[in-house]
Amino acid sequence: MSGKRVWESARRRDKPTAVIIGAANLLMSSVLILMMIGALPFYEPMTREQEMAAQHSAIPIFGGWIAAGLVLSLVLGMLRTALSHLTTMLLPPAALILILLALEAR
Repeated sequence: MSGKRVWESARRRDKPTAVIIGAANLLMSSVLILMMIGALPFYEPMTREQEMAAQHSAIPIFGGWIAAGLVLSLVLGMLRTALSHLTTMLLPPAALILILLALEAR
């Protein structure tokens, strides 16, 4: 398959791919955010070192996931997928921060 065919095929599948990527990213970003704050279900860090290790491993995964997904979708010309990826990776952490700030202000 030539490069042009791959690009055209990806452009045709942009809309369904955006939905699938959005759903997967909501799950992935939620798990990574929970990992960053040390609140993963079925895993409770016993020491401060374990908590810091989980946080330090989640941050590069989160950044790499955002960058790789954005670059891949833009290279393939899938603008809807790029926007869906960026939105679903950045909105859950922003919402969590706003919720935590609102709870702290009480």
